[in-house]
Amino acid sequence: MSPRLKPRKPRRPGKPGSSVAQRPLLSLAMMVKDEERFLEAALASAREVVDELIVVDTGSTDRTVEIARDMGAVVSHFPWRDDFSAARNETLRRATGAWILVLDADERLCGAAMRGLRPHLKPGPHAPYEGFALKVTNTRLDGAPLSSFFSTRIFPNDPRLGYAGRVHNQLGGLEPGAPPLQVSRYLGLEIVHLGYDPEIYAARRKAARSLPLIEAVVAREPDNLQYRFYLGREYLLADAAAAAAEVLEATLAALLAGASGPLAETVHTLVDAYAALDRPLDDLAARFAEAARHAPGHPDVLMALALATPQPAARAAILERALGQLSHDTTAQIHLKHHPWLAWERLGHARWDAQRYPEALAAYLEALAGKPEASEGWPRLLNNLCALAIELGHPRKDALLDRLLDHPIAPLGMFFFEVERLAREVSYEAARARLRAAQGRCSRLTRDPEYAPLLAKLEGR
Repeated sequence: MSPRLKPRKPRRPGKPGSSVAQRPLLSLAMMVKDEERFLEAALASAREVVDELIVVDTGSTDRTVEIARDMGAVVSHFPWRDDFSAARNETLRRATGAWILVLDADERLCGAAMRGLRPHLKPGPHAPYEGFALKVTNTRLDGAPLSSFFSTRIFPNDPRLGYAGRVHNQLGGLEPGAPPLQVSRYLGLEIVHLGYDPEIYAARRKAARSLPLIEAVVAREPDNLQYRFYLGREYLLADAAAAAAEVLEATLAALLAGASGPLAETVHTLVDAYAALDRPLDDLAARFAEAARHAPGHPDVLMALALATPQPAARAAILERALGQLSHDTTAQIHLKHHPWLAWERLGHARWDAQRYPEALAAYLEALAGKPEASEGWPRLLNNLCALAIELGHPRKDALLDRLLDHPIAPLGMFFFEVERLAREVSYEAARARLRAAQGRCSRLTRDPEYAPLLAKLEGR
C-alpha cells in the first residue's frame, strides 16, 4: 500500500483528561502556502460555523502564518512533497472535532442557514463513510460566476477517511475495500471559490505547481481520462491553447469510443481552446453531434454543437433545447447555468440569420437582462436590438437607443436611422429635438461621419 493511502492514526478526541462531550463538534481543516491576500476573509467566513480553525502551512514566505494565528487558528507546518493529498491529510490529522469542514484559502463560506448545519452532524447508518456536499461556485473577483458543482466538504473525523491523489485529490475510504461515501447535499451553506479568476490564477502561478503533477499521472496512467482532461484544462489555463486542444481532442475521441470520463467538461473546454486559437469549430461538428447523443440533455454539449452548426434554423433549435434544459435540477457541472444570457444572445443571432425577427428580438431582450457590461459582443447586440425595435415598433425602442448611445463603441447607424425616420414620418422639429438630446448623452455623436450631413439636412442647409 502506498504510504499516502495508509489509514490515518486515531486522534485523541480532545485535551488529556477531557470527555468526549467536550470534543469540538466541527473543525475547519485548511492547507495553505503564501495566502496572505485571501486567508483572513476565508477564516472569517468560517468562524460562525466551526469550533476550531486548523491551518497547516506548506512553506509560506509571506504573512500567511501570522494572519492565521491572528485569526485564532491552530497553525502547524508540513513540508511540501509535491503531493496535495499528503498535505491535505495532515490537516485532517491535526483536527480534533468530531466532524471536519475542508476549505481552501481562496474560498469563502456563505449561505442563509450556516448554523443550521450543526444539528445534522451526527453519525448516520453509513458512518463513517458519509458526508455532506456543498455547492461550490467558481467566480471572478468581480463576483461574476463561472461555473458551479457540488463537492464533499463535510465528513466525520475518522482515521479511515482521507484524500488520495497527488493532485486533484479525492476524498474516500483509505482502507482496501472501503465502501464509497454516502453523500447528501446541504443547501444552506455554499462556497465561493475565487482561484479560477484569470488574474488570480496567473498571479499565483498555480499551473507551475499542478501541471507537472498532472503530467506525471497521465504518463503513468495514459487511460485515465479524468486526468487527461485535467491536463488539457491546465494547458489552457497556462495559455498553451494548442497543447490543450491536442490533448482534449484525443480525450474526446476516447470518450466517444466508449470510455467513461468527463464528457461535457471536455467538450466545453475544447470549445474554449479553439476560441483561444481563433480556430473555427467546423471540424468538430460531427464529434459534437456524437457527444450530444451520449449526453442528450447537457446544456454545455448542446451549446458546443450549436456553435459548430452553420445552418441558422438548426442552430436556433439546438440553442432552444439547451435553454430548456437549464431549469432541470442536476448535480452535473453546467457552465451555461451561470451564463444563460450567452445562449439567449446566440439564439438571437441565429433567429436573426434565419429571418425570424420578432423571435430574435425576444431572445435579444432576454440576453440584455443578464449580459455583464464587461462581456464581449455588445456592439452587435445593441445594433440588432435597435434595428428590430425600430422596425417592429417595440415600446422600449427609445430606451434601447439610449443604451446604444451610452456604449463607447457601438455603431450609431441605427440612431441616425431613427432620427431620419422621425423627420420623414413625424416632423423635422421632432428629429432635431431627438438629435439635440442625444448630443448631451453621447460625446462621440458629433464626430460620427453621419452627423454633419444629417444636421445640415434637418436645418435646411
